[in-house]
Amino acid sequence: MSEMVVPDGWETKTLGTVSNIVMGQSPSSSTYNTVRDGLPFLQGKQDFGNHYPTIRIWCSHPIKIASSGSILFTVRAPVGDVNIATTECCIGRGLASISGTTSDQNYLYQLINFIKPQFQLIAQGTTFEAINSSDLKTFSVLIPPLPEQQKIASILTSVDEVLENTQSQIDKLQDLKKGTMN
Repeated sequence: MSEMVVPDGWETKTLGTVSNIVMGQSPSSSTYNTVRDGLPFLQGKQDFGNHYPTIRIWCSHPIKIASSGSILFTVRAPVGDVNIATTECCIGRGLASISGTTSDQNYLYQLINFIKPQFQLIAQGTTFEAINSSDLKTFSVLIPPLPEQQKIASILTSVDEVLENTQSQIDKLQDLKKGTMN
């Protein structure tokens, strides 16, 4: 297998050096509620949508907080799924929050989504697969100069929007077909 050629100006860095990573921690279940008291509480993949989470539970005494716009990353069962926080929220132990410090946030989102299989390769566990804080912070990523990050993210975000709109149209047509057949 040939070695990958890295373009000029691109660097291999660790995820922990280009972002702030907050590992989730579950607060006491006595602080959970459905009356919107406190911050939205996200626990893992079960709260994820295509790009943004669905809020089902709130927490009146959050321990670990993800900021609005941060990348929500599943660190166990399964490892590597991503969403974007739409508001400040409490994160449980199935999630980590990733916020770019020296990298474009949208580029990081697209990159992490793309390299998901690599995270799954380092996951360990007998009951369920998981990765820890050290695994996440020391994970190597390829980082282009900031203007290139922004261009890449813009193009890929546009493609995501087209894909979502196309899927929405397909879903509507399938519903129409089912309704017509009934």
